[in-house]
Amino acid sequence: MESDSLEIELFLKAIEESFTGINPKTFWPLNGGQIDAYFDLDESLDMYHRLNKLREKLSVAEIAQMMPSADIMRIFLEHNAIIGLKVADKVGVAKISAEERVKYTLFLFEILKQKVKNDIFCLDGKNLLLSEPEVSRILSQSAWNQPHNEDEKRKIASLVVTANNLCYTLFYDIFVAGGFHLHGPYDASRKFGTDTILLVREYHHLNPREIWPHLEMPYRQLRMYLVYKNLDLKINFANHPTSTTSVGDKLIAYRIYLDDREIRLEDIDGYNIEALIRLFEKISSLQIKKINGLSDLDKVRKGAEIAYFLFKDLREEMGDQWKPPPEIERTIQKQGEKYIQQFKYKEKPSLEFWKKIFDPRNDYY
Repeated sequence: MESDSLEIELFLKAIEESFTGINPKTFWPLNGGQIDAYFDLDESLDMYHRLNKLREKLSVAEIAQMMPSADIMRIFLEHNAIIGLKVADKVGVAKISAEERVKYTLFLFEILKQKVKNDIFCLDGKNLLLSEPEVSRILSQSAWNQPHNEDEKRKIASLVVTANNLCYTLFYDIFVAGGFHLHGPYDASRKFGTDTILLVREYHHLNPREIWPHLEMPYRQLRMYLVYKNLDLKINFANHPTSTTSVGDKLIAYRIYLDDREIRLEDIDGYNIEALIRLFEKISSLQIKKINGLSDLDKVRKGAEIAYFLFKDLREEMGDQWKPPPEIERTIQKQGEKYIQQFKYKEKPSLEFWKKIFDPRNDYY
């Protein structure tokens, strides 16, 4: 159908936007190809059969409720959802035709539509997860904190940076949406006047001890409501924000919640933003040392664990274990560092390469 083809083209346009300016050589601790190649087939087939099984008895809306956030689903689409099925077909593990891949990809799009309030591909520069009534309720709250000077704005920006960095050390660069996502921009003019927007930063998994048992993090979540004036900011399919201007100095109001307890710059019963920044910096430093101390293959093992953790709730709700199956360890042992070397890109891949590899209509990978 023409509409189906259009959706695939819009998806590939979103891929192009997301990969513009991205250099996989800079991803830490390894890039997507170096990690995914060891389990792309296993993960893609697991999810393919799992979701098709659910389709037999549940509506799209019901399945969407079982799935993780929209941005985790987008990570899956940018990694193994499509490529793994191509690999499975190529090596003869499972015969899944291009037509079946397209049908499955469109089904993933239908699930995404249940989880967002705007264009699922973020081609409008927005990632809207909240309804209009939800935004109104947030904005109508009294006693918004307003930064009094540039130093206070810098401290809020510092919390953003350190919280981001923490999540990179918990979920790797390539799976960071497992730890946080950014959504908006929402119109804030009804509360704060013309040319104002609300951005929401949700650090929804700060304490994934299922992945990192040694982690000494006393908190679970951090939620930041940030209002900016005269800021032109867009969010793409990969949940990356882009702006033509500086961001931090445009902040005019904020509310920040740590495990549903509001925190401010000043101390409230031992809670304050500067202390949280120090804690995040400490844990990030420990995580970096731990991960950098792993062998490359152990980094891959942990990467597979992180990828499977993103769909932990779905697998457990279906009565299964969430951890990577033994087949992945056998692949790692059999292949050794083959894929780590193979995907150590000497040159930055072209945008056409990315569009081709994520197109479910062809067999290229």
